Amino acid sequence: MKRLAFLLFASCAWANDSGIHDGGDGPEPIGGRNGPESVIRMVREHLDISFGKEETSVRATFVFLNTKKDAPARQTVGFPDQAAMFKNGLVDTDFGGPIKDLVTVVNGRKRKSRKLHGWVKWRDGYDDPAKAGEEGASEIFWHAIEVEFPVGKEVKVERRYRVANGGGISVPPDGLDGTWVYTYFEYTTATGGVWKGTIGQMIADVKLIDGLRVDDLSWNAGTYLEEEVKPTRKHWHIQSPTKMQLVWKNFEPRTEREHRDFRIVYKRKLKSDPDSK
Repeated sequence: MKRLAFLLFASCAWANDSGIHDGGDGPEPIGGRNGPESVIRMVREHLDISFGKEETSVRATFVFLNTKKDAPARQTVGFPDQAAMFKNGLVDTDFGGPIKDLVTVVNGRKRKSRKLHGWVKWRDGYDDPAKAGEEGASEIFWHAIEVEFPVGKEVKVERRYRVANGGGISVPPDGLDGTWVYTYFEYTTATGGVWKGTIGQMIADVKLIDGLRVDDLSWNAGTYLEEEVKPTRKHWHIQSPTKMQLVWKNFEPRTEREHRDFRIVYKRKLKSDPDSK
């Protein structure tokens, strides 16, 4: 399966009328690696997410460590740019809009990212550099920065942004009665599978805003339907009526499908015309 198809459709494709959002992809190493993985390990990632009815704000912090013992390493760090893929016709679906107010910080200093274009193949849970026109290759765009990783020192990369939620309408086969409108934010760790070894720890702190509460979210134990929160409620630590936390430790998204993504979903039953606010 092509990597692009995996990211957009395995984790974000919904039945019925739906649209995806940008900003749901973690960082990945671009080039500069021997074999399937970089020499850089993602030690920790912390996602501070404010989820509202229409928009989500994210403060994502990634801590990396060079596993080489004798020399520093340089790595291009890329965040998939879904807005660019949509603009260039690579994403054939409705799209919620580009990232807003994007700020990238490396070790406390703001950095301007550049748009980078390339081709990859999806192989057994990780992407591999490819050439244009190569069989099975997918075209992709990234927000990219060049980062130097000294020996024995952690490097912190932070991104802050806002993004319109994805969402859509779920219409039952017997007509509009029982139609649901949903909005969601989904984050994939699949891009992290190409860092060295396992991801040491991921903490996702979710704060609900716009009057939303934990019990307003779309929970349904054990089904993993696309219109419901993933993973199921038993995996989340409910801290208050408006706060919850997800923690994964020492996981490998290349081989552990249950640790490749999570999503937050608010769903409400439509009481009138589906085009009404």
